[in-house]
Amino acid sequence: MGEDDLREEVATLKKEVSKLRLETNLRKSLANELEKQKKVANTAKAELEEKHRNLISSLNYAARIQTSILPSRAALDRLFPGHFIFWEPQNIVGGDAYFLHLADMAGSGTPASEPAAAKPKAGVFSVYDCTGHGVPGAFMTLLGERALETGCGLAAADDARAGGILSHVDDFIRREVNAEDGTEANDGMDCLVLDVGADGSCRYASANFTLFGQTADGFVELETDEASVGYRLEAGETAPEFTTHRLDLSRFRSIVIASDGILDQVGGPKGLSLGRRRLTAMLAAATQAPGSAIPIDGDAVVTAIRDYQGAREQRDDMTLIILPC
Repeated sequence: MGEDDLREEVATLKKEVSKLRLETNLRKSLANELEKQKKVANTAKAELEEKHRNLISSLNYAARIQTSILPSRAALDRLFPGHFIFWEPQNIVGGDAYFLHLADMAGSGTPASEPAAAKPKAGVFSVYDCTGHGVPGAFMTLLGERALETGCGLAAADDARAGGILSHVDDFIRREVNAEDGTEANDGMDCLVLDVGADGSCRYASANFTLFGQTADGFVELETDEASVGYRLEAGETAPEFTTHRLDLSRFRSIVIASDGILDQVGGPKGLSLGRRRLTAMLAAATQAPGSAIPIDGDAVVTAIRDYQGAREQRDDMTLIILPC
């Protein structure tokens, strides 16, 4: 190899070395950048996880507040011993709730937190499903509880009291939430009111809330009004009137109350809503023999609903209540 060839080989080698150094530096630079991006991503992930934990913690605290307005099992046992309640918000808190106003011997309300033995078997029980779910729905349940308590105090103590309570609730929600014109707010709720007398009589009024009576031959859906409560009235509209129905509890083994979150839950192989027919079939399958301590195995009904739902997401807040008669 001549001198010129050697110089050319050396020059070529220098170029290759320079190229390798450049590639090495580029790889180091990319590696450093990737490490920086990884740290940024890990920091963002940690911050997101912290925010998620804080959100869940806040929702759990909100759930404790919401459940504090719900009556105790002991208090509700004064009206319906052996009752069953399945209450499952979609997102920790929700827009379904239930309410109890127990009456003392003079007819005034007594707090549902007092010992059950101190109360007579008379009072008002209500189940309501507010607009929305999650936090907005939960706020509405607090307002609904206040409206129902006010309605129990204002409604005339006569045979039409249940419908009168609904009318007061309707007016209360409309004034408190939907009074301002030109706003997008138009919130309300579906609501059922059961008015139980100390003599064992019972009357109810239902603003678009589903309930069934369990007879010896199966389940019959009881009459309800189509109107809900609290929604804004358009020009020329008048407030709805709610019918009070006499409910002869001696005709039934139990009263079953279901929110639309139960009826509208999709499932099964075709992804169809559960609906009334499937729900009553599940209730029938869980019916206990006459003379049993409970008329329906509520846990079995909930298991059947969950089996039907399968892996599908819960669509709404769920409430299922069984009141033995």
